[in-house]
Amino acid sequence: MKRVIPKSRPVLYHEFKSKIGKLRILDSRRAKRLAATTKRLDVCSAQIAHVFHLSGFAGESPLRGKTCVEIGSGWVLSHALVLYLLGAAKVIATDVQRVANPAALYQSIHSSAISIVRDILSPFEDHSLIRTRVNRLLTIKTFSYDVLKDLGIEYVAPVDLTKGPLNLKTDFVFSFSVLEHVPASDVLLLLENLTRDLSVEGKMIHCIHLEDHRDISNAPFDFLSEPGEKFSREVQCTRGNRLRCSQWSAILSQVKGMEFRFIYEWTRSDKKLPTIIDPSINYIDDEDLTVSHIGILGKKMKI
Repeated sequence: MKRVIPKSRPVLYHEFKSKIGKLRILDSRRAKRLAATTKRLDVCSAQIAHVFHLSGFAGESPLRGKTCVEIGSGWVLSHALVLYLLGAAKVIATDVQRVANPAALYQSIHSSAISIVRDILSPFEDHSLIRTRVNRLLTIKTFSYDVLKDLGIEYVAPVDLTKGPLNLKTDFVFSFSVLEHVPASDVLLLLENLTRDLSVEGKMIHCIHLEDHRDISNAPFDFLSEPGEKFSREVQCTRGNRLRCSQWSAILSQVKGMEFRFIYEWTRSDKKLPTIIDPSINYIDDEDLTVSHIGILGKKMKI
């Protein structure tokens, strides 16, 4: 008997291919836009240098020869390049979805003031070594995953580190505006899994943005009034998990084997809090609610 294939199947297949193609185009455009703005190599170098200064790393080479993991690398792997410039022997860049566009790194580098990259990182690695590594990047015309592997950078995605560790010994973990997108119930699991991979006296730095990502400029605290039952995991991943500073402190205290401290804590005072704060929000006072950014330094202790 001749098998009849429903006509709807090829149509659905082509629709699927079309949708995937459009998403790739959008991701490529987003990567190019970010590479010329917030993901420029000099901008990302400044961000890492800033938190390294606050962590007391100046005057040493904290990453030379180390294995580093970046959580939530995003569309442009610029922070991973900074870790390479600081001497990391291996950098594992991770994402829950595979969105990175290596080709955008060319623009990230060539849109930057290269002298600033060298100078701003020099408190944390030998200036001449940074220059040599920067010059190597400048010779690369087309970035790809294979080119990145030659630099010691590996992109691992999709991977969900709330489900389990990488099972790779690491010395340093970094994230920038990522942990606030992790559903609140998964944050402790993520930190525990990162800790399992971390070597003794290994460190992690997390820069966490506590505002409502739907409208950061005009309504940074609006999500605090949303009913808890409507603030699903999916919503938390986009707008932020709503954990306040005191809750982050409580969660960090539960991670066994780690010693954490805040390296910065910034408060937003130009915008008012909502009139009603949903009962599902755990907080101490209005000051706790208006903390907009925190930086966390963690160190794995000897047992």
